[in-house]
Amino acid sequence: MIYSSKNYSWNDISIAIGGRIIEGIEDVEYTAKQDKAVLRGRGGKGHGITRGNKDFEGKITLWQSEVESMIKDAPNKDILSLSFDVIWSFVPEDGGATVTDVLTTCEITEYKKGMKQGDKNMLIELPFIFLDVKPQQ
Repeated sequence: MIYSSKNYSWNDISIAIGGRIIEGIEDVEYTAKQDKAVLRGRGGKGHGITRGNKDFEGKITLWQSEVESMIKDAPNKDILSLSFDVIWSFVPEDGGATVTDVLTTCEITEYKKGMKQGDKNMLIELPFIFLDVKPQQ
């Protein structure tokens, strides 16, 4: 097995939502979780680990103009009704390996708009849930 210790930077990231590369993105993250428990029986030590449901969630922080574009394309202009895939690619300029994760069937769970005096642009955080992650596509 060949292992590369390449570290990717923010400049190496491309995020596509609904088939369009997003320029106005300032933050992205996702989490994959699985319910797990120790299987207990005879004695004081566990005999195995049981596995339950998997859950996936994330968040993106976008410029207001990107969010307004998503609202325009959403059913009934309701961004909470929008379903989309997120394609997250690390494409290093030095020719290193490209790594792509695909987050499938994403839906935004909430959003909040707001600004303060002196703000130069509005940033909107969009938490979302999704059905699966396909890593290293």
